[in-house]
Amino acid sequence: MNVSRRKFTNSLIAAPAVLSTFGFVGEAQAARKTTHRYGANKLDWYPARNASPNAPILVYVHGGAWALGNRGQVHSKPKHFTSNGYHFVSVTYTLFPAANAQTQALQVGEAVNWVYANATRFGADPERIALMGHSAGCHLSSLATLTGAAQPVKALICNDTRAYDLPFLARLSGGGLPALYAPAFSNRKMWEAWSPISYSGLKQQPPTLVAWSGGRGRDKVSKHFADALEYDGTDVTRFDGKRKYNHYSIDRRMGRERKGLTQAIDGFLEEKLLV
Repeated sequence: MNVSRRKFTNSLIAAPAVLSTFGFVGEAQAARKTTHRYGANKLDWYPARNASPNAPILVYVHGGAWALGNRGQVHSKPKHFTSNGYHFVSVTYTLFPAANAQTQALQVGEAVNWVYANATRFGADPERIALMGHSAGCHLSSLATLTGAAQPVKALICNDTRAYDLPFLARLSGGGLPALYAPAFSNRKMWEAWSPISYSGLKQQPPTLVAWSGGRGRDKVSKHFADALEYDGTDVTRFDGKRKYNHYSIDRRMGRERKGLTQAIDGFLEEKLLV
């Protein structure tokens, strides 16, 4: 393990303790959504509809090139997943440049740990938490899970990023990162430490669904990541969406349509989380 990766791993030990106090903001819309503070940020909790006690939880992390976006960018996901018996939680993290990828991943871990600590207050099962992210949120969810920052995660859904392995992406891109990635990852010395693939073999990882769209090079980097996880013993499910989706529609159509990625995620969660 190189120095920068070791520093990241050690920072998990020094991360702030999980907060367990509630901070209701009392919003009654959108399936009785409530907003809560974890650390310096907030999350929205959408309760499962007509669920039995101890229902599972799906935590979602938004995209936006690490510098844009918010927890409200959920489209049809809360309605779909809460109707299927899941509590749905959407997470905000501090955006770049106020926070780098390491801090953001630690915040995602902090959010998941908060959900774990408070799940029973919502009638949810803390032992059945799935984590899902799109684009930058996919990278941060993967990094938080594989490093151990988000230890309660029992299933991981990786939806379409090219940042699984930054040195590999740079090689595919002629030696440097694509323009959209370059600002958030300007420190080349940290590329390995900020690459989820670097932590693949360090511990047992949860079952993982890796999905990709038809965007440039997304199939190559996604398969490269999935191959590494499988080589290290992780249970990996793949979804090839390159003929059906672009980078935006693979997220926005989730839950709005019953087939495609929605169907793949439903089946994955039923098999890996509901057992």
